[in-house]
Amino acid sequence: MAIVNAASLVISSIASLFTIFLSIRLIRERNKISWRMVETCTRSLLKEIQASSFDPDVVIGVGRGGAILGGMLAGNMGHLPLFVIDTILDKTDGLSAAHIRYPEVLPDLAGKRLLLAVGELYSGQDLRAALELAKSKAPATIKTVSLFSHPASSIKPDFVGRETKQPLSAPWRMSDVYRTRRL
Repeated sequence: MAIVNAASLVISSIASLFTIFLSIRLIRERNKISWRMVETCTRSLLKEIQASSFDPDVVIGVGRGGAILGGMLAGNMGHLPLFVIDTILDKTDGLSAAHIRYPEVLPDLAGKRLLLAVGELYSGQDLRAALELAKSKAPATIKTVSLFSHPASSIKPDFVGRETKQPLSAPWRMSDVYRTRRL
């Protein structure tokens, strides 16, 4: 009995230490995201997009993070036209589904080379909804880009600034309202 109690104590101590270690790692990972990292990842994305010889005519930012990344990319790729579409999460069925708010704001994209930008990609629902809308506008080519991407996302962007296994708190998420209502 004493051996079982001792083994239980050792196992629970190891589990507690492991939990503390993972929590500290998560906190550090969240704290690493800064505007400097956004700039570094965006510069890397610019080089990657240019190296791919993809030359978009239009950049569309998806959501707030996509608006920021899209603006940075459009401005640094020759002041390309920039449009932003917003998404809303519908949780009425118990499952989250992304929908485009005000889809009519998109211009005619027929024959255009389009770059769709998202700031953070976790489930992939935002990007998937944006892709469906963009495809309905008959562009010649669509490429996708994400500043931060999670490997479990249901969709893989063509260009990724940084892949992470942890949920990230991007620097534009400054208030609790922003952080809690979206994720």
